[in-house]
Amino acid sequence: MHNEADFSPERIECVHTTFGLLIILFIIIFLSKESQAQMRPEDLSRDYLVRLVMKDSSEFYGLVLLKPLPDRILFQTRNGRLEIPLRDIYYAIDYRFNFVMNDDLKKAALNNTIDIQKYHLTQLLANSKLETPSVVHTNALDVFRGYRYQFDDTAHVVLSTDWGELYFTYPEINYIDNYSGNNDRRTDFFTTAYLTVKDPMASQGFITPNGMAYGQGNNFLSDYLLGGLQINYGATDWLSMNLGGVFLPLNNTIIVATGGAKFTPLSTEFWHVSAGIQGMFSQVVKTTHLALGYAAVTYGTWESQLTLFGGYTINHTDSLGYMNTKNDELFIIQGAQRVGENLKLGVEFFFLSNFNIVPVLISMRYFDNNLTVDIGVAFSLYKAGAAQNTPTLGYYVFNVPDFPIVPVVSLSYHF
Repeated sequence: MHNEADFSPERIECVHTTFGLLIILFIIIFLSKESQAQMRPEDLSRDYLVRLVMKDSSEFYGLVLLKPLPDRILFQTRNGRLEIPLRDIYYAIDYRFNFVMNDDLKKAALNNTIDIQKYHLTQLLANSKLETPSVVHTNALDVFRGYRYQFDDTAHVVLSTDWGELYFTYPEINYIDNYSGNNDRRTDFFTTAYLTVKDPMASQGFITPNGMAYGQGNNFLSDYLLGGLQINYGATDWLSMNLGGVFLPLNNTIIVATGGAKFTPLSTEFWHVSAGIQGMFSQVVKTTHLALGYAAVTYGTWESQLTLFGGYTINHTDSLGYMNTKNDELFIIQGAQRVGENLKLGVEFFFLSNFNIVPVLISMRYFDNNLTVDIGVAFSLYKAGAAQNTPTLGYYVFNVPDFPIVPVVSLSYHF
């Protein structure tokens, strides 16, 4: 016997709602599966966006342009147009409903065509080809098997397949197997500019130096926050000196002078150790004399590095005739990573004794061989146990409460 409560209107409405949701969920799953369903080669038709899985182990995305004959298709990839017999296709994966990929592929194909015409890449087809096939793996997850034309213009690769020629720019390539015909793998596809340009300020973060040497003859003039100037002289590969200051004739005239030296006794391929001293004199409302001794250990290269920096400061302040001496320990973590042809991302964490704030500075550096431009922001983290009403870094810089982010900029010219 059924309980009457089981057939109440509320119960029936709940069942209908649940059943409706299940139907909607089933439709979504079905359409999702359909959008990536396997297709037979003979079912391919015009304007189908698919990933072809070929019998020669190639796999690549593209758009069916037309069927010139019943047994073949004209297929547009990111790197060229191919005429493919259906018998060479193992199966296809349907991506017709991926409209973002569709637009991206069309733009990439157009840029590829423009690149071919701009650099007259068809002239490269006069070169000989490798006798054994290479396999090109792209950053777009395409895999092409074919015979590479033998040239090196430090910018392009051209591949001859059974269905047509494909043109690749270096930034598109992840790696190529059997690049030179010796069963080797090449992964370093960089443009000429990428290989020739170098960060001339690699031995320094935005604020702190790292363990790398400045190098003999590496002289530069730098500007911090559009107010301070500093000149650095690379006396030898292991010794450099700097001198700088600030003069701003405001209501309270700001005068700052600084100078120091950096020694680099150890510098190998990946390990760099430096020590240095820095002195500073400043006069605003009060007069400050500060001395800093430090050591820095860096692991990495100019393109990618991690630095641990430790220092000790002696700070004498004269305010209205009263002398105050305060000593602080510093520990700084600095890191940098090249992220583009002329770009490097940097970060610095500053841990200071007797200071509840942990300043963090994140910057992006544009560089060429004799110029750098750093733009970034500094913000505040707090040490464990710091009071909730501890002022932000912006308060200390601008004397404005609730100003959590401080914009920063720096320029340097090397000569």
